[in-house]
Amino acid sequence: MASAGNKRTSRRGWRPLAWLLGLLALGSASVSAQDAPAHWMAYAASVSGELQQRLQQEQDPHAQRLLAWLQEHPDAPAPLVVSVWIAGDGAISKLEFDSLGDARVDADLRAALQATPLPAPPPKDMRQPLRLGLTLTQ
Repeated sequence: MASAGNKRTSRRGWRPLAWLLGLLALGSASVSAQDAPAHWMAYAASVSGELQQRLQQEQDPHAQRLLAWLQEHPDAPAPLVVSVWIAGDGAISKLEFDSLGDARVDADLRAALQATPLPAPPPKDMRQPLRLGLTLTQ
């Protein structure tokens, strides 16, 4: 319940969009989600869920600034497409996305997503990067 002094009138959160946008890519080669092995898809779903949680962390100032910025900019790209490379220890070794047009917001997105290693490393045979689409929801 929002008070009169509280700008937040609804809780918004992130959800994955087709958790891979249909692609697992390696360089210019890609594999459709329909053709990807089940263990790749299971891992991608796990990563998507983890990144979604990171973007909803109320105690993370990076995530909160990003959320506030997106709420103030309803014309921001949707979904927010990120390409993620994951090292053998589960750390996100590389992260690419189109700039949101604000260097601080881009840095907050990067910091929130790369804060800690993922709970599990990728399958050894999995192609990378994972292309994930994240959408802000009401």
